[in-house]
Parts: sequence; structure tokens; C-alpha cells
Amino acid sequence: QERTLAMKNKLNRDFYRYVLPSMVSMLLSGFYSMVDGVFVGNAVGSQALAAINLVYPVQACMNATAFGLGVGGAVLMSKNLGQENYEEADRAMGSTISVLLIAAAALMGIFWLTKDLCIQALGATGAIADYAHDYISIIILCGFLPVLGNGITPLIRNQGKTIEATMFMSSGLITNIILDYVFVFRMNLGLTGAALATVIAQGVVAAFNLSYLFRNYRNVFTWDGLKISFSRLKAMVRIGISPFGQTLIPSVIIVFTNWQCIRYGGDDALAVFSLLSYVLASVQLLLQGVGDGIQPLLSFYYGAGKRHEIHYLFKKGIISSILISLITAVCVSVFRAEVVMLFGLEGHVASQAQPALVITACAFLMVGITRCISAYFYAVEKTNVSSLLVYIEPCLFFPIALYTLPLFFELNGVWLAYPAAQLALAALCIALYIRVEHRANRSESAAVGSFEINLRNDAVKE
Repeated sequence: QERTLAMKNKLNRDFYRYVLPSMVSMLLSGFYSMVDGVFVGNAVGSQALAAINLVYPVQACMNATAFGLGVGGAVLMSKNLGQENYEEADRAMGSTISVLLIAAAALMGIFWLTKDLCIQALGATGAIADYAHDYISIIILCGFLPVLGNGITPLIRNQGKTIEATMFMSSGLITNIILDYVFVFRMNLGLTGAALATVIAQGVVAAFNLSYLFRNYRNVFTWDGLKISFSRLKAMVRIGISPFGQTLIPSVIIVFTNWQCIRYGGDDALAVFSLLSYVLASVQLLLQGVGDGIQPLLSFYYGAGKRHEIHYLFKKGIISSILISLITAVCVSVFRAEVVMLFGLEGHVASQAQPALVITACAFLMVGITRCISAYFYAVEKTNVSSLLVYIEPCLFFPIALYTLPLFFELNGVWLAYPAAQLALAALCIALYIRVEHRANRSESAAVGSFEINLRNDAVKE
């Protein structure tokens, strides 16, 4: 009993040591775009605010690629650490850095050549298109900075350096706030200033991340450490598909919703949804921080073959996600007027935004459940299940809700689509988790039974 209590105390300490900094780190990463939105909405206007939201999927694709590859490499590293294979853990770290550099160069080239086509496809026209071009051009030109900043952070966090990872992310956010004030408010650079503030801040994070790794893991920056093997790349991509989708899917949803906003409410609805997407993205990242926080521990104990510890940590993660989602939903609903005022929305647009915020807050509970369960599946390498959960929402649940509900509720149907899709996804998550765990328990019982039979047979022979 004393050993069990000591084990639980250790798991509790590790849980909070990983999860709290991870939540703060993910929330801070979401604040980058929100800070741009607050400054631009107040200094330039609602059309500029809509422009940032409209082209955000391009920026999110870079972030999602970086985060997916970073988490894939970090899970691989944690698994090897759990197996005490330290050399392979270092190689996984080095391969991740090399792959991130290659991915950054590829993304910058692709998006620069297609940026006008992307702006047009995303639905921007007139002044909004001009604003969008100013903003996204700078983001693309400096694309390697967010890729390195977002991709290396999981490597540092999975080594147990959660405080350092959070401090690096905080330094970037502080830089972004200061530069947004200087460039947007004082120098009147508009969206160009907001974009410059964002990429410089992400460059600060990337510089801190790289310098930390170079100081503490010098052997990773050798030819052998940075070399990419096909087996590691394959494992990294396979594991990273789910976190890539988790990060990118909100942007796909933004694209679909923007089209419906233009159809049912025009530019005013587009401005309202810009506000909703900022709030929703922050809550999503906060809840994703819970799943990403327990992921290194789950991967470590998965590599060590300790299922009891995995179940204990996952249970704490789910409970924490539910509590956080309920608290944030209540806060957003109660302070909806203040949230609208923060982004500088006024008049008819502000009156539309308040009830839309309450509708969106109804999705928070389901988001907490789905993010935690998905993180569990990719942490223990159930990649097929985690990928299904991530990609079924934008491919099936959300499009059905988004194009059906407005037929009955018009613009309110657009706001209701995301909570409805999340409800269906949460039900599927719970069902798949129960099924996978039931199979795992049956396999474990069968293995124990076989072991006991062999013991009895050996005793008879003796």
C-alpha cells in the first residue's frame, strides 16, 4: 500500500509538472494571432480583423506541419527514453530538427508561389483581399521561424524541461505584444506591422529553442545526430499525422465557416466569426495543452510497458479537461460583452457577436474530451484510431452540420454547426476508447491466464 501511495504521489507531481506548463505554452501560442487581432481590430477596423482570420489557414498549415513533426519526433524520443535507449533518443531529436528545416523550406516555396491563388480561394475580395495580401506575404517570407519555434518546443517539453519550454514561448508572446503596440499603434504600419511583430516574436522562440538544445545536447548537432533515416522519418510522420490534424483542422473549419458567413451574413458575419475563431482557438489550444502535457508521460510509460500508470494519468487528464472546459464556457458566456469590446466590435456587429459567443461556448466540453482522448491514442501509437478521430470531423461531421443547420436556422445555424459536430465526435471518441480498452484488457487477461497455465504445467512436470 505504501508503494502504491508513493507511485500515485509521483504520478501526481509529474502530471502537474508536465500539464500546467503545457497548457500555458499552448495558450500562449494561441495568443500570437489573438494579440494581432486585438491590436488590428482597434487600430485598423473590422475588415482588417476579418482579413487576418481569412488567411490564417495558411499560417496554421505551417504551424500544424511543425507541430505534427515535432510531436512525432518527441513521442519517438520519449518512447526510446522509456526503453533506456538513449542514443536512439538523441537520433530521434536530431532527425526532427533536420526534417523541420526541410519542411520549412518546402512550405515557404509552395505558399509564396500560390499566395494569390490561396487568398482568392479563401474568399477574400476588395479591401479585405488587399489587407490579407499585406499580412500573409510577410508570414510566408519568414516561414522558417514559426516552423522551428513550434516544432522544437515538443522536444524540449518531452525531456521534462516544461518550465523552460513555457518561458521560451512566453518571451515570444511578450515580444509580440510590445512590437504590435510599436508597429501597429505607434508607427501605423497596419497589418504589415502585425505580421512583422508575429514573425519576429516567433524568431525569438526559435532562437531560444535552438540555443538551449545546442548548449545541452551538443552531440545532436553532429552529422550522425542530424542524419535522417527512413525508419525514423516513417515513424515520425505516422505519429505526427494526428497532432498535425488537431492543429490544422480548426483552420479548415475556419475556411468552411467563412464561406457560409459570406453567404448568410456578408462582411458583418465574417467579422463576428473572426472574433469567435480567436476565442475558440485559445480554448482549443488550452485544452490541447492537457492532452499534450500528459502525452510525454503516456509515451514514456507505454515504452516501459506500465499500463496502470497510463490509465491513472489518462483519468486525471480527462477530469482536468472537463473541469477546464466547463470553467471557460461559463466565463465566456458571462463576460461576452467584455470580450466583444476587447476586439473593438461595435453596433450591429457587436450585437450579433454576443449570442454567437454563447453558442460557441457550448462546444467547449466536447472539445476537452476529444482532445484528451485523441492525445492518448497517438501517445500509445494507436495512430489509426487517432487519425480517424482527427480527420472525420472536417471530412464528415462538420460539413454536414455546417451545410444543413443554416437551412433551418440561417446565420445561427452557422454558429451551431461546430457544437453539433463536436457532440458527434465526442460520442465517437468515447465509444472507440471503450472498445480499444476492452480489447486490451481481454488480451492482458488472456496473457495472464496463459502464464498461469504454463506455471501449473511446469509444477506438474517437476
